[in-house]
Amino acid sequence: MANSNRKDNRKNEIIDAALKVFSEKEYQDATISEITKLVGISEATMYEYFGSKEDLLFAIPGKITAEAIEFIEQILPFIRGAEGKIKAIVQNYLTVCQNNPEYTSLVMLQLKTNRNFRSTEAFKIIRKGALILLDCIKEGIDDGTFKSTTDPYLERAIILGTIEHLCTRWRMMGSPANLIEHGDRIVNSVLHGIVEKKDARRVSLHLELDDETGDESAPSDAPDKK
Repeated sequence: MANSNRKDNRKNEIIDAALKVFSEKEYQDATISEITKLVGISEATMYEYFGSKEDLLFAIPGKITAEAIEFIEQILPFIRGAEGKIKAIVQNYLTVCQNNPEYTSLVMLQLKTNRNFRSTEAFKIIRKGALILLDCIKEGIDDGTFKSTTDPYLERAIILGTIEHLCTRWRMMGSPANLIEHGDRIVNSVLHGIVEKKDARRVSLHLELDDETGDESAPSDAPDKK
């Protein structure tokens, strides 16, 4: 058990070092030697854990995303309603990005355009998070919270696309300064058009005002008094 823990710790150290190097440089320009120097190991040792530089690159989002998904799966059963669950998921996304700026740069600016990444275990973990969001949207449709005509896949794409755009802008331009505070705004804006409006009894109030002066010489364009 102790030996296994040591291996896990070393593997995590390599991933953390790789994240730092890959976020500072383009993947093509980064070298294994730069990563191993940060950890204090030989390149041969690194290859005992990862078969290639690309394998190491793909391992990074898997680790961080798995931790985020584990957290959201723990809290969702205690949140009532589809809207509340979606807000929690979005808030979790933004919190992970805010607290891991190097990870955000790597995923948003480099891995999104890497076709090989889509066939990795790490991508399956990221996809699992997207499926959890999709299930919450479907739950809202099934229980009548959202309109029956809602396309859950489109709504998910809008939510994730908004998050990605916001995070990319944050890393490239430094704005907005705080991602986390935009969670409710994103959800409220996106869901506004699909929330099922409940029928409510409307009360109209009509006031009849008598002309206290009794002046019948009021202008002809004045509103009629009834």
